Amino acid sequence: MKEATCHFCSRSFRNRQGVRAHLKSCAAYRQRPAALPSVGSTPGTPGSQDTDPGLDATWEPIPDATPPRSHTPRIAAGTGQKTSPMGGLARWMIQSVKDEVLGKGSLSSYAIPSETKTQALIAIERELSRLPVDQLPRAELVTVAEGIRDRFYRPVMQAQQRAREQAERTQNQARQRTVLIAAGSAHASRVLRQQPNLDWLVRLDLEQKVTRALEQDLDGSESEADVQAQVTKTIERELKLVQKQTREKVRQQLIAHGVAYAKGELDWKDLEAWERSQIEHAVKQALQQEITGDESKEEVGRRVDEILREILPETDAEDDEDESDEDEDEDDEDEDEED
Repeated sequence: MKEATCHFCSRSFRNRQGVRAHLKSCAAYRQRPAALPSVGSTPGTPGSQDTDPGLDATWEPIPDATPPRSHTPRIAAGTGQKTSPMGGLARWMIQSVKDEVLGKGSLSSYAIPSETKTQALIAIERELSRLPVDQLPRAELVTVAEGIRDRFYRPVMQAQQRAREQAERTQNQARQRTVLIAAGSAHASRVLRQQPNLDWLVRLDLEQKVTRALEQDLDGSESEADVQAQVTKTIERELKLVQKQTREKVRQQLIAHGVAYAKGELDWKDLEAWERSQIEHAVKQALQQEITGDESKEEVGRRVDEILREILPETDAEDDEDESDEDEDEDDEDEDEED
């Protein structure tokens, strides 16, 4: 079978039937002049009827194809300029570039809001529609589309990147804070074990207080030296409170000892109950004003004796008893001399 050629656009086909089918969409055929040439011919014999023995010898004219519908020029968005309808290839090229630049696989590590994607899509469509996309390399079209996309995507991506970095810093700081608290607690335990005469319950309570203070104050940005300094400061403060509480406890014990000592001394005195109560109260008040907690029990007893002597002046009976005791002593001395 011999090839047939369209005399309007010079395209070659396998046979005359292919030429006839082609004429329905041949632009050159639609714009033909009034006098038409033959539909097709075999190669090498332009203008003559096809003499292929496999075809009818008589040529039958083909009715005119339906003339193309007139298209109203559309206005490009945002420009106000009329543009011609885009061909199928150009339309396909633009859609392919948009799919590549804005598709699901593009920048999948970022969550781009739908409104941002829509804005970028419209801008890319508008810009590529102005270009001769069927004449430019695809890589150039992709570069143009990516630049437009990034104008809309970049603020969103930068905000999300900053949020990720901040979250990572916060997570690392939280881990570092845990490590520092553990190191500070261990340092506090070592320091407290070196304190003499510190009850183990008190030491355990102090360790817990140091840990709570670290949990409250540390944020994870401190150095290990800063933590140790804070532990030392907390221990010194807490030890002062413990010493103060211990001294106050000892002081109260010494005061109670002094009051008991006074009661024992008053048992030898011939006093009314109200007098005894008043004296005990006076002794207690005096001891509360004077005792610091550093005294011994013997020192407190001597001080109670002094207070009792100040409160209890010697009575006449006591004076007579003292004089009789002195007379008896003198008589004893005289008898010794006579002997």
